[in-house]
Amino acid sequence: MSAVLGVLLAISLATAPAHAAVRSAAAVDVCRSAALSKARVSTWVRLEHRDGTYSRIRSELSVEVPEDWPLAKDLLLSEDSRRYVAAMSCLTRTDRGRQRRWSEWRSSRPTVASTKSGGVKVVDRTHSWVNVYRAHIDVGTWRVRAGAERWTVQLQAPSALNAARWDEIRVEPGAPGAESATPRPDEGRGATALVWHPQNHREKAAAPAVSVALKPSWQRSWAAQNDRLVAVALDRGGWLLWDATSAALLLYATVLYRRRSAPPTQAQERTLRNLSLWAKALVVLVALTSMDDVLIRYVQRRGDGLLLDEQIPRGNAFALAAVIVLFCVGRPRRRIWAAAAVLAVPTVAALPQWFELSPQRFVSDDEWAVTLAAQGVAACCMLALLGLGFVTAAWRLAVDGDLLPMSRRHPGHARVLRLRIAGPVILVCTAAVAICFALAQERNWQRATWLSDRSDPAYATGQWSDRVWEAVWSVANGQDWLSWQAWLLTGVAVLAVLRTWRAPASVSPLDDPADRLLFLAFFAIVAAASGGYFLGNEVLTGLWIPLSMLALYWVVVPFTHRSVLAQPFERSGRPLADSAGPGARTVLLAKARSYRETHAELRRLDQGLFGDVPPKRSDLEQELSDLHNWPTAGGSDRLPAKVSVVDGALALGPRDTWWANGSRCARLALVPAVPAALLLAWVWKVKGEAWHATLHEQFGLPDVLLLFVGEMVMFTSSAFVLGALWRHLPGQRGAAKALPVTLAFALPIGLDALVYRFTGESTANLALAVSAMLFVLTVTSIALDFDTFRGERRYWQSRLGLLLSIYQMRYYSLQAAYLIAQVVAMITIWEFFAEPDVVPKPSDSK
Repeated sequence: MSAVLGVLLAISLATAPAHAAVRSAAAVDVCRSAALSKARVSTWVRLEHRDGTYSRIRSELSVEVPEDWPLAKDLLLSEDSRRYVAAMSCLTRTDRGRQRRWSEWRSSRPTVASTKSGGVKVVDRTHSWVNVYRAHIDVGTWRVRAGAERWTVQLQAPSALNAARWDEIRVEPGAPGAESATPRPDEGRGATALVWHPQNHREKAAAPAVSVALKPSWQRSWAAQNDRLVAVALDRGGWLLWDATSAALLLYATVLYRRRSAPPTQAQERTLRNLSLWAKALVVLVALTSMDDVLIRYVQRRGDGLLLDEQIPRGNAFALAAVIVLFCVGRPRRRIWAAAAVLAVPTVAALPQWFELSPQRFVSDDEWAVTLAAQGVAACCMLALLGLGFVTAAWRLAVDGDLLPMSRRHPGHARVLRLRIAGPVILVCTAAVAICFALAQERNWQRATWLSDRSDPAYATGQWSDRVWEAVWSVANGQDWLSWQAWLLTGVAVLAVLRTWRAPASVSPLDDPADRLLFLAFFAIVAAASGGYFLGNEVLTGLWIPLSMLALYWVVVPFTHRSVLAQPFERSGRPLADSAGPGARTVLLAKARSYRETHAELRRLDQGLFGDVPPKRSDLEQELSDLHNWPTAGGSDRLPAKVSVVDGALALGPRDTWWANGSRCARLALVPAVPAALLLAWVWKVKGEAWHATLHEQFGLPDVLLLFVGEMVMFTSSAFVLGALWRHLPGQRGAAKALPVTLAFALPIGLDALVYRFTGESTANLALAVSAMLFVLTVTSIALDFDTFRGERRYWQSRLGLLLSIYQMRYYSLQAAYLIAQVVAMITIWEFFAEPDVVPKPSDSK
C-alpha cells in the first residue's frame, strides 16, 4: 500500500516547483493582439451522426501568423516549453490561463510549420462527442450544446484573433441540415455545409458571431441525453433487470431440482443452497451499485452539486454494503474476516470530518497532500476489500461444487482459501490498478490543461483538488467496474449445480427439465455475447437472456433427429443412443480401428501395392460388413447403413457423460481461445483511436486484461456447451457439430446488428466476434475428434498421421481448407471492417 501512496504523491510533488513560479499581477495583453491583424484564419466544424452511438464533432483551426508577431517563433519551440504554451493558448483559447477542456480530444498536438513569407502556420485538429446534456462542449474554436430537441453550434473565436482576417468559416451540421444560422451564410457547400467569407466584407474582416441551430435525429438526440436522471434510471434499471432475470431463472431451477424424488446428497444440498443465495445476492449487489449511480445524478440535478464531505460517506457506505453481501456468499474463515476489518479501518478513518472537508471550509495547498494520501489509501483499501469479497464468493461457489482439485496437503479434503496467498495477490493487483489509475488521472489532467497558465495560483490548487476528487470517485467507479464482472460468479454457481445434480442417465443436459433450464441459462449469461445495448442505454439488455436461450434451443432440439446417435438400428429400430453406454465406447473404438485398417487395405489393393498373394476383395468387404453387427440383449442387430463405426465412435465423444465431454471440450478450447480473445480485446481496446481512450480511462489498462479474461470465458464456455451437446448435434465430424452452437451465438448478435442499423450505430465488430467464435469451436471440435482416439496415439509417428487416419484424405483436405478460409475471413474483417466505437466516458467529477 505504501508503494501506491508513493506513486500518487510522486506525481503530485513532481510538478510542485512549477506552481511556485513568479505570478503576474498586472493584466496586460500578453498575446500582442494588435500584431495579429495581418494573420489569416480559417476554421470549420463537422458533426458526424452515422456509425456511432454519439454524434462526433470534428474541428479544425488554421492560422497563418505574420513574421512580426512577437510570439511567432515561440510556436517553433518544444511543446513543453512555457513560451510555446503561451503562444499556442493565444491562438486557440478564448480565455487564456484557467480554461480547462475536459471534453476536448486531439490525436496529436497542433502541427506547426514555417511559411515562405517568414511567418508560421498552425493547424489544430480536435474532436469530441455530443454525449452530455445541456452542457457546453468546447472543441477547438467551437462550442456545441445539446438540448432536448435542438442543438446549437457557436463559434468561440479566440480574443487574440479578433482583429485577424478570417478567410473562411464552415459549419457542416450533417443530415438533415441546419434549421437556422446567424448571420446569414455567404454560400452553401455540398448537401448541408454552410460557409462564411468575412474577408469579402472588408469592413467586417473579423470573425462574425456564427451560430447554427439544428434538429438531430431522435437516435442521436436520445443518446446525447444519457446523463439525464431519467436516462440513468432507465439504464441502471435495465442492468438490474438483466440480473433480476438471471436470478429468477436460477431460483426457478432450484425449485425444479428439489422436485426430484431422490434425496439430495450433501454436495447437492450445498451447491443448491449456494445457487439460491447467490441469485438473491446478485440482485442486492447490482441494486446497491445502481442506486448509488441514480442517487448521484439526483443530487446533481438539484443544482447543489456534490461536495467531498457528501460523496465520501455515500460512496464508502454503498461499497461496504456490497462487500458485506459478497462475504455473506463467501462465508470465509475468521482470519479473512479479520483481514477485511483491517482493510475497512482506513475507509472509516478517511471520513470528511477528520479532514474538515466541509462546504464552508477552503482546503489550503498545504493540506491537499495529506488529504490525497488519506483518500488514496482509503480508496485502495476499498478496492482491495471488493476484490477480496469477489474472491471469497467465487471460492465458496467453486469449492462446494467440487470444481477445484482436492487439496494436496490433505488428500480427500477440499482446498482452503489461504490468506497468505490470496492476500498478497489481491494487494499486488490493487497496487497495479491504483498505479494505472493515477497515471490515467495525470494524463487526463495534462490533456485538459495543457494550455493552462502554470503560473496561475489556481493551477496548483486545481490540480490537487482534481487528484483528491478522482481518488474519492474511484470508490464508486471501482464498485461499478467490479460489479460488471458478477456474471463470472453466476457461471461458477451454475456449473457447480450442473456438476453435482446432473441426471446420470441423460445423453445431454437438454433431457432433464432442471438441467435444461440451468444449461440454457448458462449459455445465455456466460457463453453468449452481451446484447441489447442501444444508444448508450441498457434498458433492453434483459430481453437478450431469453432470446439467447431460445436461440440455442431452436437450433439444437429441432435437429436432434439428424444426429448420429438418433439414427435407428436396422432391425430393432431403436436409436443408437439407447446402446451408448460406457461399454459401447470400447466396442466402437475397437471396431473403428479395424474399420480404418480394412479400408487402408482396400486402398492398397486398388493401387496394386500388395505382394504376390493379395487378399481377396470380397473377404475385406465381408469384414467391413461384419463390423456393422451390434450385439444386443435380444440378439444381434446392425448399425444403420449410413453410419460407420467411426461415425459412431466420434458421435460418443472422448468421455462417457455429457458433463465430461463438455469439460474436456472447454479445456481443449483454451489454446485456440487465446488468439481469438486477444484479437477481440485488441479491436475493442487497442486498435485505432481505442488505445488513446484506453490510456485516459480510469480503469482503462486493467480493463483490457479483464476484457481478455471475459472473452476467454466466453469462448471456453461456448466450447463447454458444444461438448455437452455433442451427442445431440447433427453431423458426422466435429466441424459440422460446431455450426449449430455458432449459429445460436450468432442469432442474438444478428438481432443486435439489425437494431444497430436502425439506430445508426456501428456494427463493425459483430461479424468479427462471430467469425472468432466459429474458428474457436471448429478447432476445438477437431481436437475433440482427435481426443476420441487418443488411445491410438502411441501407434502413430505424429498426431497429423492419426488425424489423417480418422478423417481420411477427403475429409482432411476439406477441414484444412475450411480452417484456412476462416482464418482469412477473420483477418479480412479485422483489417478492413472492424473498428471500435470509441467514446471516452465523461468524468463524474468534472
